[in-house]
Amino acid sequence: MAVTISQIIAASYNDVENEARTPENQWAENAFLREAEKQGFIETIPGGPQIENTLDYRRNPSAGFLVSDLDAVPLVKTEVLTAAVYDPAQLSASIVWSKGDDAKNPETNQKVPLVKSLITNALTSHDDVIEQAIFSTTTNGFLGFQTLIPDSGQGSPGGIDSSVEAWWRNYAVDATLSAATIEAEMTLAYNVCSKGTGSSLTPTLVVTNAQLHATFEGTQQGLQRFVDTQESKAGFKLLAFKTARVIYSQYATARMYFLNPKSIKIQMYKQAKRKLGNELEIPGQNGFERKIYTMLQASTNNKSRLGVLY
Repeated sequence: MAVTISQIIAASYNDVENEARTPENQWAENAFLREAEKQGFIETIPGGPQIENTLDYRRNPSAGFLVSDLDAVPLVKTEVLTAAVYDPAQLSASIVWSKGDDAKNPETNQKVPLVKSLITNALTSHDDVIEQAIFSTTTNGFLGFQTLIPDSGQGSPGGIDSSVEAWWRNYAVDATLSAATIEAEMTLAYNVCSKGTGSSLTPTLVVTNAQLHATFEGTQQGLQRFVDTQESKAGFKLLAFKTARVIYSQYATARMYFLNPKSIKIQMYKQAKRKLGNELEIPGQNGFERKIYTMLQASTNNKSRLGVLY
């Protein structure tokens, strides 16, 4: 009977090529979260039972031109403020390993440090879950773009019914986004969200999927411009449309979202932001656990400044 392990394998270590002693990630790429962090879409807040945004939602109804200098002035109580209120969602990632795993992964024999790799994976998984959920509707209480910026333009995020309150509607158009039409559709969406030239609330980010990003890039051949010269030198091609950076995410659907960080946020509670818990021995088991926990919510305080092409 032939031996299973050859002499050379028995005599030699494998050539393990793990850069910086870390496993090579095969699945994560959080393009939106990375850009959101850079632009200020992600905000740390003190926290509380709910997240509330006070809104100045309409023009003073008594404001107007006078017919004569002795016209009667309305003396009705002024009502121009309301609020959008959001319940926070909760995100958790658990890390579990055994004493046997520790025994088999001593520092002298490590290809990669097991526990450190598990923690790195859990943190990446945490962000990947957010990246995926943000392009959906609502995931266990976490509000995605299809809830905050729905294709209908309406919905009731923050407890305000936009089917009744027209001022709480986002721009939404069922568009044929081909190479011939995409720039015109993007221009109109940008303009409607801005509400006027020189606005301080213009979109600063357009996020979409790989296909629509490629369609837009194809219309820019010969006219491409880079937003960041350092990114250009590094070989990254970051496209721009007016004042907005144009990116794509692996989890985005066939939509283009027009966003600015003053009107939409991902808010994380200060005391529960990627919080890594202590290492605990599992009762009755030869093992350990640690948890990563975040309390957060995506919310808008100005839905009419957001847009979607779908």
